[in-house]
Amino acid sequence: MDKWEEQFLRELVELDTNSDEKKNYAVCAEVIKKYCEEAGLEVEIFDSMHDGIPQPNVVATMDVGAKTTVLLCTHYDVVPAGDTEDWKKPPFKLTIEKGKAYGRGASDNKGNIVAAVSSAKKLIKKGTSKVNWKILISPNEEIGGEWGIDYLMNGPPKTRGDFGIVVDSGPEYVSTGASGVISGTITVRGSQGHAGYPFKFANAIHLSIPLMQVMLDYVDIRRKVESKLPAPPGSPHQTLWGRFSMTVYNAGSKTNTIPGKAEISFDCRTVPEEKIDDVVKDIEEFFEKAKEETGVEASIEFKTKHAGWGSDPENKYVKAFHEAVKDAVDPDIIISADLGGNDGYYFTSHGIPTVCYGTLRDDNNYHGLDEFMHLEDFEKVKKVLIHFAEVCD
Repeated sequence: MDKWEEQFLRELVELDTNSDEKKNYAVCAEVIKKYCEEAGLEVEIFDSMHDGIPQPNVVATMDVGAKTTVLLCTHYDVVPAGDTEDWKKPPFKLTIEKGKAYGRGASDNKGNIVAAVSSAKKLIKKGTSKVNWKILISPNEEIGGEWGIDYLMNGPPKTRGDFGIVVDSGPEYVSTGASGVISGTITVRGSQGHAGYPFKFANAIHLSIPLMQVMLDYVDIRRKVESKLPAPPGSPHQTLWGRFSMTVYNAGSKTNTIPGKAEISFDCRTVPEEKIDDVVKDIEEFFEKAKEETGVEASIEFKTKHAGWGSDPENKYVKAFHEAVKDAVDPDIIISADLGGNDGYYFTSHGIPTVCYGTLRDDNNYHGLDEFMHLEDFEKVKKVLIHFAEVCD
């Protein structure tokens, strides 16, 4: 990583652009614009402005007059850092140490933004690219992409290209698909009152326990759903599979008060072959049966419904990218699909063949404490992107 790249990444990491608060988005877009222009890219900003909050999407173009245009998908929003006191390295300060760059978003996905822009900078300087690039740098990826890549593809900008690269995956394989994501919250209703008189009130925490116990059976049901797409190396299954997890529990306010409400948030991962609406209906039906079985008063609300996707590994662009990775990094690199979800769906829904490749190695702690990026992987991603642009025709 050279000084220009390091300073670019430093300025990005120092901005807390978490997807809950959505602050610093406009400032971050201006930082990205500055570095993209320094790289020689033409820059446009499309602000989707949702609920009065600026949500600028940066489109940085490298136009070499080629017949083929490649869309590179990245994002600058990050998940919240959580309790920053638990971090050994400060989350919003770039720390480079022993071949690693630490900080929230260093790997997911600000390091990939820098890798994509730096690759374009080198291609422009060399004048060797055989394809045009549009680097799409958006917010909203961590919560579904509606005001990010979705806005660029389906909103007024109507961005289009011949091939898509989601620079938001791992370097160990070339991904040709990703899981879908359905999230939501189950609310259990009881009655609030004084804890000295528990016999007078319905404790929502106590009521929620048998309901959650029944909902755990849905974990086994989802586990039996299998995809035809291969799972990443090291997975417990050979192909992608369905998953269901209860991930957040909120109830109560004081020790001497019986809680009248408990909220259980969940995350369901679908395989690319499934239709999101069918899985939502299945969750609803299982939930209704769980309510009936336990006699608990509860409701369910869905927050995210994000479809999975897959591309044909025999597509000419997919094959060319796979060959470029094998040439530039490792001749044994395989094709797989991602357990996580990403914005590739917004490309494939328009018939644009798509792959994923990036710095998100399993040990990076992205979404966790002390997130970091291997500088070696950063160089790999740059090398792959540059090589593909120079050999793709």
